[in-house]
Amino acid sequence: MPRRPLAALVAAAAVLGLSAVPAAAAGPAEPHLRSRYVTMPDGVRLAVDVHLPEGTRAGARLPTVLVTQRYWRARVRAGEPGGAGGAGTEGDRWTARGYAFVVADLRGTGASFGTLTSELGADLTADSGPLSDWIAAQPWSNGRVGTTGISYGGDTAMLATSLGNHHITAAAPISYDFDPYEDLVRPGGVLIEPRIAPYALLLRILDRTGGTTCETDEQTRRLCADVGLTGLQPRPVDGPDGPALLAAARAEHANNANLVEMAHTGVHRDYQDGPKSWTVGSVGERTDAVEAGRVPVLTRAGWLDAGTANGVLSQFTGLSNTQDDWIGPWNHGAGWLADPFQPARPLTAREHEENDRRVLDFFDRYVRGDARPDGRRQVHYYTFNEGVWRTTTRWPVPGTRTQRFPLGAGGTLGGRADDRRGGSDPLRLDPTAGTGPLDRWNTNLTGDEVSYPDRAAVDAKLLGYTTAPLTADTRVTGNGKVTLDVTGLAGSARGALHVYLEDVAPDGRVTYLTEGQLALADRAVADRDENPDWRRLRTPRSYAADDAEDFPQGRAERVTIDLQPVSVLFRAGERIRLTVAAANPDSFQLLPADGRASYRIGWGGDRGSVLELPVAH
Repeated sequence: MPRRPLAALVAAAAVLGLSAVPAAAAGPAEPHLRSRYVTMPDGVRLAVDVHLPEGTRAGARLPTVLVTQRYWRARVRAGEPGGAGGAGTEGDRWTARGYAFVVADLRGTGASFGTLTSELGADLTADSGPLSDWIAAQPWSNGRVGTTGISYGGDTAMLATSLGNHHITAAAPISYDFDPYEDLVRPGGVLIEPRIAPYALLLRILDRTGGTTCETDEQTRRLCADVGLTGLQPRPVDGPDGPALLAAARAEHANNANLVEMAHTGVHRDYQDGPKSWTVGSVGERTDAVEAGRVPVLTRAGWLDAGTANGVLSQFTGLSNTQDDWIGPWNHGAGWLADPFQPARPLTAREHEENDRRVLDFFDRYVRGDARPDGRRQVHYYTFNEGVWRTTTRWPVPGTRTQRFPLGAGGTLGGRADDRRGGSDPLRLDPTAGTGPLDRWNTNLTGDEVSYPDRAAVDAKLLGYTTAPLTADTRVTGNGKVTLDVTGLAGSARGALHVYLEDVAPDGRVTYLTEGQLALADRAVADRDENPDWRRLRTPRSYAADDAEDFPQGRAERVTIDLQPVSVLFRAGERIRLTVAAANPDSFQLLPADGRASYRIGWGGDRGSVLELPVAH
């Protein structure tokens, strides 16, 4: 399967459908596209492209869409003017609807000056405030700004709602990471090492200077070809000095923060090294400021897109802002259908239009219009193996009950627990049993489709527990968890456990549904009242350095692992399976690093292991 070009991986959501552009006001016509620098309060100049509807005149009073981009606001071939697609195409779609579209290179990236001191750092986030002030002061502006973007651009769009800027009246972050530590880079405290390395190389390529950016070595040449960067550079600003200013700006990017270095060094969530930290880019850590701003939010995520669905539900349960949240069968960016019961395929034009019109209608209400947030909060969610959309104003879904499935002898699941009789099963780390090249952790960093083949062969290498065929349909919706009775053996002191929830069809096909993982050193559980509201769906756990402790050997401990949320219908005749592993080499670092660890997983007795699922009516 060919890789999509960079524009397809990082472009913000396209807005389909056209409407008449507002009548032009008196005054001179504005340029349709202008590329210029906007100076921030600290003197750093950001490269900004302003796209206006054709014929716009001063005094037109246009609503504005703002995107702040990590992956170059527009690309050109060296020495050639104009854009190479990407933001230019998206800008045309917004302007056809009567919006001004403003896209800026974040400080330290593209053609902007400055140095990126931290990915999603405080200074980078703060720039959306002065940018919005600048937009509101323009003669074509109605003074109202909506922030949007996909992935990194979605992160910055949502973080901008914490700034208290009165010009920002709506946000539509798409496929964004609510908490980068838990929802993407280190879920359960385990580093997505194999996935983050090529992404970090892409960032280094984007931040290098000179015309040979893609010619450093064979690895960079291949990656540039894969993502469509070969021969391209950021668009310079307008004017004869544009190329020289581009070179000067990019020279300041040489000392940008190194993502791989931070990912490896920042083992714990409370990591802090100057401006670099995991919490500074977390919406969860800014909930008070986001709520104070009262900016209405529309967001969209995929059940199988890293931990973005977990982030949407954390946003919904942790923020009182007006919200319209969508969790569907999508990959990162919602370009592909990602339903494990159906083959992966690109979304149809109609499906794209449905998604994009929701953003358009939302911005028409709060950015073009002056509607006030009404406090309405709802989640629209899709159920696998049923293909049905539902809407709820509460989470967990009303009527949900927790159903316990005890692990039992002979790989059984869900039988009657026997407090008097117990046993255990051996689990050895298998460095070959992973989730494949197109799993949920890959798509967040590449935009690739999500595809899980039949898991039966992989499960044969792991430790599985399966129910009897279900006698009635069972709909699971929400955040499940697994509590295991674990005895660590050789190599377990710094080990990790991975668990998978699966559907077993009558013909034996095994379908992946969701998963959870935990670095055992981070197993400590805090008091429930210490969990902030945005973590109320998650086990109270700090992932802090002071709470980390090696796992004991030869002594059983109970370990709780959160599952990523999901909505799925198990049909009568199908079986529910829980699979336990000690590694996922396709997406996670091996813990321990030498790949040698073994455990015993206990069942039965008064401390038996159990799977708990939220069963909804």
